[in-house]
Amino acid sequence: MDQDLGWWTRIALDGWQQRPGPRYRQIAEAAAAAVQRRLAVPGDRLPPERLLADALAVSRGTVVRAYERLVENGLVERRQGAGTYVSRRPAWTRDRSAVPSGRVPAPDVELIDLSLPVPAGTGHLPAVGAFPPLDGYGHGVHPAGLPELRTALAEQLTHRLRLPTEADQLIITAGSQQALALLATALSAPGRTVLTGCPTRPGLAELVAARQASVVGVPLGPEQQLDVAALARAGRRTPSPVLYLDAAAHRLAGTRRAELLAVVRRSSGVLIEDLSQLGLGGFEVEPGGAQVGLDGQVGVGGSQVGSGGAQVGVGGSQVGSGGAQVGLDGGVPLAALDEGVVAVGSLSATFWAGLRIGWLRAPAPLHERLLRLRGLADLAPSVPAQLLARELLAAAGPAWHRELGRALRERRELLLRLLAEQLPGWRAQPSPAGLALWAWPPVADSTTFAHLAAARFGVLTTPGAAACADGRHLAGLRLGYAQAPDTLEAAVDRLRAAWEEHSRQLAASR
Repeated sequence: MDQDLGWWTRIALDGWQQRPGPRYRQIAEAAAAAVQRRLAVPGDRLPPERLLADALAVSRGTVVRAYERLVENGLVERRQGAGTYVSRRPAWTRDRSAVPSGRVPAPDVELIDLSLPVPAGTGHLPAVGAFPPLDGYGHGVHPAGLPELRTALAEQLTHRLRLPTEADQLIITAGSQQALALLATALSAPGRTVLTGCPTRPGLAELVAARQASVVGVPLGPEQQLDVAALARAGRRTPSPVLYLDAAAHRLAGTRRAELLAVVRRSSGVLIEDLSQLGLGGFEVEPGGAQVGLDGQVGVGGSQVGSGGAQVGVGGSQVGSGGAQVGLDGGVPLAALDEGVVAVGSLSATFWAGLRIGWLRAPAPLHERLLRLRGLADLAPSVPAQLLARELLAAAGPAWHRELGRALRERRELLLRLLAEQLPGWRAQPSPAGLALWAWPPVADSTTFAHLAAARFGVLTTPGAAACADGRHLAGLRLGYAQAPDTLEAAVDRLRAAWEEHSRQLAASR
């Protein structure tokens, strides 16, 4: 991404004058630090020498010498007639202290991470017994995952998410990110297109691009409804597309569910349904056909009774006052309606992201290919992690799920209230499901502000550019709300201070 000149001078090169040595070395070392901290990432274009020299009040020759020093150190490369760019270096040459794009460490303050929509810490986990012995697991390499975990997870998916599942349909992965990476490898091909709504899962475009495929985003309609007609038009222009549906971001109400499945069949495509942010946040099927919502209320015949406004359940499922489950419009995943749909998920939104247990559910031919690819990736998931996951699934009863849902609802409402009070010029809206909400500062692109908030104020967010495939959602910031209440209060205090600083910088640059 090309950053503007103001971003380079105010964020990437901030404090360059305080570095030792002559000016060209000060500028070069500040730029090198920005690359090592991943403020500037491979492919970013540096400002033209004359423009940067004027902005920093130095001579053009000083900037030329700084750029030459960066070239000599392999950090940037010159492209004739095109400018100077951060080098696309192999991963093994990067500084070990570098962090992924968008996750920039602030040097002097303790970080608050709102970029990950997962529960913070492990204090909410149910109590489990003594760790089971590892005797009897042989070499421990089970590419599809331990049979006992797949059986336990299949039962949970069947009863809590209403996704009928057998153990042999599942592959246990190192989180949903690995599940998507395996699918991207299995399904991507040069020129193949992945269609999705915008905003979508952060990082999806980069994941797909690494497999020489591309992502095409279509805008969401009112109430974040997925525009199935737009997807159909895009699908007609590409052979056998992959369609990606994020159940936490893309709503499909009424007839749109059947319409989307019809689009997939007509285009000979593949539909991936990402249930990661729902966690295990569906509702349990009780004997007699009653479903118990995560807020403890009971509906009949597949409906849920809500009261008041929309409520967020475990993993972010929402129960609206009209009785519809917002996170899964229609009450069941699409994978429960069509066996050709590939479903992926994770235990991170319910238990702990550090557990690194995800899953995918795929039809037989694709399942076998994914299993082979999984063996090539890392042989098999960790046996201790799987055993702990099995114990957590057994220990997390209905009362535990209800309590977690209550706590998450309170935290979501707290974050919305804090944003309204301290940043009244922003607009905020919860996602249809999941543990994050979207906020829109009054800017065209939130990326520069997100970098400022991280680098100067120590609060990490996800800028809209990371979740945007069509360029229409750049102004948004995704904020996770599963942190403790006092942490959310501190985070909004920092965001307010960062916004005040950003507003001053914008005013000064006009």
